[in-house]
Amino acid sequence: MSSVTASNPATSCRIGLGYDIHKTGPGDHVWLGGVKIDAAFSLVGHSDADVLLHAVTDAILGALGDADIGHYFPPSDEQNRHRKSSDFVRFAAERMQSAGYKIGNVDCNVICELPRIAPVREVVRESLADLLGASKSQVSVKGRTNEKQDAVGEGRAVVCQAIVLLVPAT
Repeated sequence: MSSVTASNPATSCRIGLGYDIHKTGPGDHVWLGGVKIDAAFSLVGHSDADVLLHAVTDAILGALGDADIGHYFPPSDEQNRHRKSSDFVRFAAERMQSAGYKIGNVDCNVICELPRIAPVREVVRESLADLLGASKSQVSVKGRTNEKQDAVGEGRAVVCQAIVLLVPAT
């Protein structure tokens, strides 16, 4: 199936699934949904390691039948070192709009022991909605744990799953 383009206008809804994981490392904050959150660690990555924005970016690109985030922003490219992940999600949102789509809704699971998601949920939802040109009511961010199991449960990694529904913009 070819990716959706302006010459192949949006005629039906499309669903995309995104996933990302980053190891924890030394530091004092994490980026989540474009929001800087105090933490006893940071996430390790070539960019700012915003696991939520990476998953959402891949979900949008996937819904469009497009390549993944690594294709457009490879970690081997030094221009992407410490790059803001908001650039990635804006890129995906622009491709979505060019293809004639808009966000129907986005649903995210952030899986980690820390930081706690509940205290920052609303500010993260607002930030993500703003980045996507959507309303806050179209964005869900939920916190989950791995019940102290595996690398995530031991606090050695943070995972995000994201699913998006794209609907025709017209």
